[in-house]
Amino acid sequence: MGEAVRSHRPRTRFVAGIAILLAGASLGLAACGGDDGADLPAGVVARVGDAEITQAQLDRLLAQAKAGATGQSFPEKGTDEYKDYERQGLQQLVQQKIIEFEARKCGKPCVVADSEVTKQLDALKTQQNITTDKAFTKFLSDRKFTLAEARKVVRIQLAQGKVENNVTRGVRFTAADAKKYYDTNRAEFRKQEERTASHILVATEAKATALRAEATPANFAELAKQNSTDTGTKAAGGNLGVIQKGQLVPEFEKVAFKLKQGQISDPVKTQFGWHLIYISKITAARTVPFSEARANIITTQLSSKRQAELSTWGEKTLGDWEKRTVYANDDLKPQTTTGTTTTAP
Repeated sequence: MGEAVRSHRPRTRFVAGIAILLAGASLGLAACGGDDGADLPAGVVARVGDAEITQAQLDRLLAQAKAGATGQSFPEKGTDEYKDYERQGLQQLVQQKIIEFEARKCGKPCVVADSEVTKQLDALKTQQNITTDKAFTKFLSDRKFTLAEARKVVRIQLAQGKVENNVTRGVRFTAADAKKYYDTNRAEFRKQEERTASHILVATEAKATALRAEATPANFAELAKQNSTDTGTKAAGGNLGVIQKGQLVPEFEKVAFKLKQGQISDPVKTQFGWHLIYISKITAARTVPFSEARANIITTQLSSKRQAELSTWGEKTLGDWEKRTVYANDDLKPQTTTGTTTTAP
């Protein structure tokens, strides 16, 4: 929106095929492994507790990742990038095992009903405009998933959410906590002046001057649709939405914040061309009262407290599982730097 006036001031994530749609989250646990894998049976790449992960399972996950990498290149076997994918894919499988174990430990609060899995898959069908079982089977097959595999991914996703909710069930942030936070962080609730702005962008000063001669608040949007070269806002009548200082290129901003409500500027030159600027509304700077801020404070701070609780729990859980995870060889272990576990890109 309005890239012609905005100031311009990845981490890759491995999730196989349909799992991008079904189960984007992870516990953030990356087990390092304790003992070597000399005692693992042939064909087993890792063991988490008493659960084995096979090379066949890892190959299947990579095949699903490749099928889901539409429009993107996928590394060839034997390359360093492919090895990174193997490590990251194996970590995904390790994390799934950890989720399953933790859900089992949690007990009844973390049990996922078959109906919950079905509901989630039905939502996916709706999202993808799939109306028949046959079409859904093809959708899954194109991504190298069976229905049973898709249900397992969903079940793990839902189990993770239940485990996290169980961990944070005692976390609270009350209205009294919110008031204390508000009083301590008053600056956070001071809102800058905001302006609702539109513009017309053209190539020459002569064109901008001619448009200014006929522009009024009533016809500004129509003139923008007919004449503006900013493809991001042209169809919307040049509407830039609500703007604040610091968001726009300096020449544009200097004029936009001097205009009165309902006023149209003279031609303004920027690196993108010549602009006419129309300010349709001005909202003065203000301090948001506690009554208005309370609900958002509770929501955001409760989320922050829950995340902190999950982080503490995750570190402890990671420490426990590190001692109980074994890899077949060092190449499959998570990459580490100065003792810190990292996930492959």
